[in-house]
Amino acid sequence: AEGIQALVSSSFFPNLTLLDVGCNQIGAAEIQALASSSFFPCLSSLNVSFNGIGVAGMQAFVASSFFPNLTFLDVSFDDIGDAGVEALASSSFFPNLSCLDVSHNHIGDVGVEALAASSSLPNLTTLNASHNHIRNAGLQALAASFSLLNLTSLDVRGNEIDEFVAYRLAGRFRSLKCR
Repeated sequence: AEGIQALVSSSFFPNLTLLDVGCNQIGAAEIQALASSSFFPCLSSLNVSFNGIGVAGMQAFVASSFFPNLTFLDVSFDDIGDAGVEALASSSFFPNLSCLDVSHNHIGDVGVEALAASSSLPNLTTLNASHNHIRNAGLQALAASFSLLNLTSLDVRGNEIDEFVAYRLAGRFRSLKCR
């Protein structure tokens, strides 16, 4: 926790483009500190996976306007659930996000439907939503989405998918992993 506090209060990394703090036992408070830091204006890639930041951490992060250049975000294994994904889907601060990893987060149809309806992620091309609790309704929403028109790569392995929905997804996405 002290390390992340020192990092986010340091002005020595104004050109930092990639920050990987995965597996560092940071929580919502540390993510709040990161979200409040204006010292990373060039950051384009952020990995906070395996930290269990939870819904509160995700909500704090997506409320930040300090990451306009972020193109890659990995929040896998962070217990963000549907509410965390809904917060991201409704945030207008990540228009350049092209790659999102929300795998292993207990996300269901509600979270995926929020992503599918989001107009805030126009450049999203790659989505890893594997190993969640997504069912046919959420996956059909992704397949029918008019908001995620640039989405070409989708990983939904480890979710409950029936054969009809798998075919529909295969017809929509250039790269699909579902089994």
